[in-house]
Amino acid sequence: MDIPGPVGQLETQLDDARSPQEVTAILCHPHPQYGGNMYDGVLHTCTETLLEQGINCIRFNYRGVGASDGTYDNGLGESEDLLAISDWVNLQRTTHKQWWLGYSFGAAVVWRALQAARKVSPAKSVLIAPPTSMLKLSDSTSVTEVTAITGDQDDFVDLEQLNAMQGIAITQINGGDHFFSGHHAQLSQAVAAICGTRGDLSED
Repeated sequence: MDIPGPVGQLETQLDDARSPQEVTAILCHPHPQYGGNMYDGVLHTCTETLLEQGINCIRFNYRGVGASDGTYDNGLGESEDLLAISDWVNLQRTTHKQWWLGYSFGAAVVWRALQAARKVSPAKSVLIAPPTSMLKLSDSTSVTEVTAITGDQDDFVDLEQLNAMQGIAITQINGGDHFFSGHHAQLSQAVAAICGTRGDLSED
């Protein structure tokens, strides 16, 4: 399925939960210049976990990735791509809350988009292994519920900087590296814990 983006069509994968809540999560993949795309293994684990919790998921390829139009734009245009997907969800699923989840470079895309959110701000945002050692992230956001999940052996995450960022709850996975090698079960558990109980998902 293609969704119109700022510079052309964006290739997307929409997965609806078997017993869905009125929540749709938008998932952002890692760095496109290092092979990142919407079929990334960490995003697959997160998608499967969210679907089990009744949360619908939409993954997409940034501009210039896979069948998406355009070219790499250093994270700026990629954040605009996320906002375009958010606008589409807002139009197509008017009663749904949105969650945004990004892994690695995708976490930076989510964080940047939070600063520019227009029509809809997500009810939850999840930053998986945000690369604070390599990318400068601003230290403020208007969104009230942001969670970061990191491994304590992740060389790309500066935990001191992450802890200094206001409004972020941090979950650490013991032994986890940037790719959560051998720790996808723990990652799944951490994502499920963020979801809470199924009955809570549709509450204001």
